[in-house]
Amino acid sequence: MNRSTTLRYIIYLILYSALLIAGFKIEELLHIKATENFLLTPVFYYSILFPILVGMLLAFPLSDFSLKNSRNLKINWKKLFIFGIPSLLVLLFPAYYFSLFGWGDLIPFADLLYGNEKLHFFAGIVFGFTIVNSIDEREQLEEDSRKDVG
Repeated sequence: MNRSTTLRYIIYLILYSALLIAGFKIEELLHIKATENFLLTPVFYYSILFPILVGMLLAFPLSDFSLKNSRNLKINWKKLFIFGIPSLLVLLFPAYYFSLFGWGDLIPFADLLYGNEKLHFFAGIVFGFTIVNSIDEREQLEEDSRKDVG
């Protein structure tokens, strides 16, 4: 590993830590405003979107695709369905509480999912990481075979 890569990772770590600290401060302020205004929707949306953003930013240094060759990107649907969909369902489980359909009767471990903020945050990180990590570059052989057929 050369110096530029090490320096880039250190800068990324500092920026990522600052984002986490700022994000938790914003969440704390939203909780205070929610107790004053009795308006829970900003806290609810933030608690869903912030972990996804954290997971996506966590995956960017590991992703090896470049956006310059955007025509050569593909989505790994297996990875997205196996890891992404279950983590999204766990992340959105507090929203099911407000729905008309009683999910607590169908899922035996619903009590574990309703009030567990750490589990929701972790599920959001996994979902955001999976979104970025499921984007792969197409191999050159796939492009050549498509040109030969078409």
